[in-house]
Amino acid sequence: MNYSDSERLRTLLEAWGFICAKSMEKADLIVFNSCSVKQKAEDKVYGQIANTRILRKKNPEIVTVLMGCMVQKGRKFTKEFFSEKQLNLEGRRSKTPSALVDIACKTDDMGSLYNRLRVLRPKWKLKKFDSKGSIENYFEINPKLTSDFQAFVPIMTGCDKFCTYCIVPYSRGREKSRPFEEVVAECRKLVDGGVKEITLLGQTVDSYGRAKAKRTPSSSDDEIPFTKLLRELDKLHVAGLTRLRFTSPHPKDFSDDLIKAIATLKTTCPYIHLPVQSGSNSCLRRMNRPYTREKYISIIKRIRAAIPNCAISTDIIVGFCGETEKEFEDTCAMYEEIGFDMAYLSRYSPRKGTYAAKKMKDNVTGAIKARRWHKLNAILKKYALKNNERFVGREVEVLIEKQTKDELVGRSKEFKEVHVEKFLKSKKWTGKVVNVKITRVREWELYGFLTK
Repeated sequence: MNYSDSERLRTLLEAWGFICAKSMEKADLIVFNSCSVKQKAEDKVYGQIANTRILRKKNPEIVTVLMGCMVQKGRKFTKEFFSEKQLNLEGRRSKTPSALVDIACKTDDMGSLYNRLRVLRPKWKLKKFDSKGSIENYFEINPKLTSDFQAFVPIMTGCDKFCTYCIVPYSRGREKSRPFEEVVAECRKLVDGGVKEITLLGQTVDSYGRAKAKRTPSSSDDEIPFTKLLRELDKLHVAGLTRLRFTSPHPKDFSDDLIKAIATLKTTCPYIHLPVQSGSNSCLRRMNRPYTREKYISIIKRIRAAIPNCAISTDIIVGFCGETEKEFEDTCAMYEEIGFDMAYLSRYSPRKGTYAAKKMKDNVTGAIKARRWHKLNAILKKYALKNNERFVGREVEVLIEKQTKDELVGRSKEFKEVHVEKFLKSKKWTGKVVNVKITRVREWELYGFLTK
């Protein structure tokens, strides 16, 4: 989502006359597009902003902007790191010479940067900008892509699930879905421009359009908006769309209709990232995850029955508030039963502003969290290798994303990272879809050679 936000921002800045600087040292404008899902992400932003002190002494005219999830409550945020005198929320010139941030801007309000910059730096010759134009609307900004053949398309923003550990509903706000026709139009334009792979984005992407107030006029009561969207975008296959991905779905809204769509449509890929967070029902209740261990396992079984070769990954938190040894072992046992292809493991840390941080005790020690993480990571590596080994001797379709003098690197439809070490080096391969026969594997990669 942050990559997608940054692409849209870059489109705006270039429309106003900016060009991308090669480094912060050579920039007039520095924008930090922040993520607040984890404390570590915020800490990195804090550190990078602090590093601008030296730059601002050398060039007092530098404008620094903080954008994204960390700015959802403006003045409340400023007290955590900057004084209110230092952070200029309205776009007026700061009275404090040592100010580290000049403007704070919500992601969906990035169009307002134009007038704020004009106030702060009236001598800057920004190109004329019609504030009534569609470029003012975040979702209507046509992003300048970082890739010619892959694109991220946000179809919704915010979240209504309110997991007790998660800051997203507070940083991104409540769930809002884009109009159906608008999403289809953007994807069609991308495919017409040569994009082969589209990834649909949302905090809980499979709840797209679920709220009655957010349904499009054409939606009927028995339709599931997200699967309807997948079916409509699948029609772009004839125009050149080869792959349609999405992230991240929520188990609560993962329906049989969605499974059927993934199994039968031409463009949907046999890869699903479905966060579980814990394999313990009591821990899931404390997390406010509205499903049980049994329900989650049932979903996985139905996926594998309909899509036998589907690769499945997940998210798991270890050491959540009050997690007992028995609850952790339940998670390990569930992992062994499912045998995920990949998992993103996190050690729980409180996020200020969440229910868990306010009402629950972070009473699992750092040492215990580390031990549990390493044990689960060993299980992850075992099944990652085991699942990859089934690809040896098979031919997979790979979209090449990177070319160096030594190898080609891309992804299979199953989202496996594939390396090709023998190829015609004088040819440009990035963006090409090729067939690769797999000869060997590691936990995280497949290796093979091009086939005719």
